[in-house]
Amino acid sequence: MNDSSYFTGRQRKRTTGKGVAVADVISRLTITVGGIGTIVAVLGVCVFLLWVVVPLFESAEVSPPSALDAEWSGQAPIHAAIDKFQVMGWLLLPGGRIRIIRIDTGELIGERRLFEDREITCSSFLVGRPEAVFGFADGSIELLSIGFETSFPPESAILEEARAELGRRAIGDAVPFEDGVVQLTQEGQYRLQRLSFESLRAEKVARTPIRLVDHVASSTGLLICVLSGAADAPRLTALSGSAKEDFLTGGQTIVFEDLQRLPVEALERDFARFLSVSGSGRDIYLAWETGRLLRIHRENARDAFISERGSLVADGVVLTAMEFILGDSTLLWGDSTGCVRGGFLVRIEELEGEGLLDATRDGERSLLAFAFAKELEKGGPAVVSIAPSGRSRLALCGFDDGAVRVYSVTSEGRLGALEVPGGEEVSLLAVAPREDGFIAVTPAAAYHCALDTKHPEADMASLFLPVWYEEYARPQHMWQSSSASDDFEPKLGLAPLIFGSIKATLYAMLFGAPLALLAAVYSSEFLNPRVKAKVKPTIELMASLPSVVLGFLGALVFAPFVEKFVPGTLALFVVVPFCLLLSAHIWQIVPAGFTRRVANWRPLFLVVPVLAGIALVFPLNSVFEGLLFSGDIKGWLAWDGQDTAGAGDAPFASATGGWFLLMLPLSIFIAVFVSNRVFLPYLRRLSMTMERSALASLDLARFLVTGLVTVAVALAIALLLNKLGLDVRGDLLVLGTDISPFDTYVQRNALIVGFVMGFAIIPIIYTIADDALSSVPEHLRSGSLGSGATPWQTATRIVIPTAMSGLFSALMIGLGRAVGETMIVLMALGNTAIMDWNVFNGARTLSANIAVELPEAVRDSAHYRTLFLAALVLFAMTFVINTVAEIVRLRFRKRAYQL
Repeated sequence: MNDSSYFTGRQRKRTTGKGVAVADVISRLTITVGGIGTIVAVLGVCVFLLWVVVPLFESAEVSPPSALDAEWSGQAPIHAAIDKFQVMGWLLLPGGRIRIIRIDTGELIGERRLFEDREITCSSFLVGRPEAVFGFADGSIELLSIGFETSFPPESAILEEARAELGRRAIGDAVPFEDGVVQLTQEGQYRLQRLSFESLRAEKVARTPIRLVDHVASSTGLLICVLSGAADAPRLTALSGSAKEDFLTGGQTIVFEDLQRLPVEALERDFARFLSVSGSGRDIYLAWETGRLLRIHRENARDAFISERGSLVADGVVLTAMEFILGDSTLLWGDSTGCVRGGFLVRIEELEGEGLLDATRDGERSLLAFAFAKELEKGGPAVVSIAPSGRSRLALCGFDDGAVRVYSVTSEGRLGALEVPGGEEVSLLAVAPREDGFIAVTPAAAYHCALDTKHPEADMASLFLPVWYEEYARPQHMWQSSSASDDFEPKLGLAPLIFGSIKATLYAMLFGAPLALLAAVYSSEFLNPRVKAKVKPTIELMASLPSVVLGFLGALVFAPFVEKFVPGTLALFVVVPFCLLLSAHIWQIVPAGFTRRVANWRPLFLVVPVLAGIALVFPLNSVFEGLLFSGDIKGWLAWDGQDTAGAGDAPFASATGGWFLLMLPLSIFIAVFVSNRVFLPYLRRLSMTMERSALASLDLARFLVTGLVTVAVALAIALLLNKLGLDVRGDLLVLGTDISPFDTYVQRNALIVGFVMGFAIIPIIYTIADDALSSVPEHLRSGSLGSGATPWQTATRIVIPTAMSGLFSALMIGLGRAVGETMIVLMALGNTAIMDWNVFNGARTLSANIAVELPEAVRDSAHYRTLFLAALVLFAMTFVINTVAEIVRLRFRKRAYQL
């Protein structure tokens, strides 16, 4: 029969309707455009992040040197400076004359004289401040304020010739005017730059010529240290000063207090060549050409002592230069072999690296020791001069072959280099206030160079490797991008942020992933479909809670509650599962008729043991705390190994409680493994002859004995480890990371984040896992059950392996959700950039750090670009996780199709 009509008699249409064809084309185009647009958007984000981050790793640029009109006869200048706009500079000659020079043309503007008929024997200048101290042959010192003065005079104050000249030049060009220069700014204002100096105070401090002088200025006042006397009998004095306001004139005057005689000794036959005072004014360094160093610690205006003696260089090497960099904490020095090194003070008990050569210290009073922490140059031409920057941890070094090299002291990297014409030694260097140029002085000439350092605070080494920061005892990973102090050393290590993201994600997955997967297996394979129709939407509804609400609850509700019941909270992880398993064994003893009648209400019966476990734990919180942690878990966690009781019996010395908690999972695994291998086959044989209730009672006894054995094994291992002197608390460092799981308790910690963020990832993992399990073909289940397998055997051996690709995807999507979480970790994790696995401590994640600091970061600064690098790292982490997940999912899916 060849009839193509339907039973209604209507002819069947074999062509596609126009509406369907148009809808098909529109759908295909929409899906294509949407897919391509998604790919382009993701690539666009990646390209934008790279565009912002790449300049972070660009090399510094140094322009060729341009000669300045600064000829002199006799001795070379002893100091040079340049203004922040790089239009003027000045050179100070030993006779007290100042030569003022234009930077843009190199022309000489004028000459000024500081002192009449006085020989300058030494001088001290501060980086970024106008105060300067000069020492003289008559034993006196004079404090001056010398620097560039910027003003914006009205147009009427500018001579017509200068205005006309500025009109013929480009905006920003300088024109000489009254011993200075004047410029026309972009805003149409006239900006006048002049060199000004003022004598603040002169003081007679010695009867012999001043050999060396150095000073520091802080918010508390001024400290001047002076070395005088003979080479074999040096005299070191400290003079404190402060600014006092004159109520008559409204001005300020410097008032000096009495001289303080500091202890000093002659380590060599010649005079000391270098004198440096730390920023705090507490440590004074004297160094000789042989490299011998004497450190005097000044506790206060009445107490000072020699705290350390040693050597900065090896025998036979000449110390040629020594300067403090910004902050006056890190001391840089160079020698005749071309080595440039740096060091600072650390606590003696923490000093692990190389310290002063042949160092001797006052063992009773010295708490700090000088550590060799930096090595900028390992050898070459002799170092002649060192010039620190007043803006960052940047330093310029001049060498006797005419080379000038630019270093980042923090990262110990060379940023750039050049050579001055003629190859003469660079005896003097001066860095511009904005680090955009410098002056290099040789015995015969002076040169100006433009400098673009890019971002010296950040390079691959300082971002991802340990860095030895000031006042720390060893190199380490740190993130600290800002401080209240202008001389702060930025710490832009991304390792603590990456570690914090991993730590938060790990604890969240440990809490949320098992619950979500087990819930998916139960609801898919064992739960009544009518009950599942209500349970699954309820769990999925958990995903609707905003993360900021969860973070708020974690920080302000859960964290204070857990802090009061820490032992009870830890006991929940053991007691609640134990109560569930115990109720399951008891359920087997209940008559089968009753269990069949209430089978549909079985999920409600599961709530009873959970509530019973919770009700049992928290009233016994103090009991757990007394048994495991000597009655005070916070004191036990914070114990530092000292005998706090004072009678030789430290109450928190025993680490048994901590080891017991750590060994409990291992002992559970051992006890269950042995029980299943030894007793379970025996029970199976008995099941053929014994009644259900008797066999269930025997199985309950096996479960209780296994529980007792578990506790006994964990306690035995804990006692043994404690007897061996091993402590689970404190610094167990592996590759610079503290792997100890217990340490000082902080309210907002990884345990809280594990609860809250685990709660946030449960819905997404559960939903995808349940869909994957439910999509397994029903004939596989039927075949397994028909072959005599139990529902549990069918689930574990048939359904789960078949749905493994979906389960793995669920885990990876949950992992990606946890890695990128922001508000929960920001509010509940403490936001401290530390690297330890302590479950009771916090961390700082990449996402939280970006959210906190990006709004306040200066655009295009190193900090700003480093935050975008953190975003790029987060992008790469999620991309790698998703790629690996897709590869593994396809492999599992291929195996599943083979079934």
